[in-house]
Amino acid sequence: MDLGKKNYEIITEELERIIETGRVKPGEKLDTIENMAKRYRVGRSTVREAISHLKARGLLETRQGGGTYVRAQALQSMASRQIKDREDLQQLLEVRGILEVGSIELAAAHRNEADLAELSRIIGLMEEAIGNEEISQVHDVNFHLAIAKATQNPLLRQMMESISAMMMRTIRDSRSLWLFSEQESARRLFQEHRQMLEAIRDQDALGAAAIMTTHLAKVGNALMGTSDERESV
Repeated sequence: MDLGKKNYEIITEELERIIETGRVKPGEKLDTIENMAKRYRVGRSTVREAISHLKARGLLETRQGGGTYVRAQALQSMASRQIKDREDLQQLLEVRGILEVGSIELAAAHRNEADLAELSRIIGLMEEAIGNEEISQVHDVNFHLAIAKATQNPLLRQMMESISAMMMRTIRDSRSLWLFSEQESARRLFQEHRQMLEAIRDQDALGAAAIMTTHLAKVGNALMGTSDERESV
């Protein structure tokens, strides 16, 4: 055991091993958070954080009625999360634009207090993680998934979770490009997400959609610009 790792990282790796070795197969339900916390002798919040990381990577999903399940595509996601070419990237950006602008509008209209509490919790984690890009990227994905949950539309939530592994890749790459080129600071990226939360909280659907549209345009410009440069070399 690497004592330099945080508890949630250790639990994340353990859950990955359980999935990879087939101890819990695709479609099967994980043990309860309480039982896992007892087994690994950690707090329930640590287990929740590990589960959040694996959900952001598309390996786990929460189903209506409760419980966390290994996604049917989990093993494929582990084996292949690469976006193969410029066309794949363009298609993903188009899907994100359709799903996420619509999601944030619905979230602003239908969010409840539990949704606001969850979004606020993630925003707090994002602020604490400024300067730690590896963790910031996971919180970034989780924030977008929490917006989908706040729509109160289970089908839309499942659609977002189904592309979360590819989202993780584009979020990681776009953040790296922004910060490397100093087009965006980590603090500015955090503020942009907080503005989304504020618009959802205020039930400002049009304002929320505008913020998300601008945000995704920046993602597209950063990633497609780099793709163009690679093709011209």
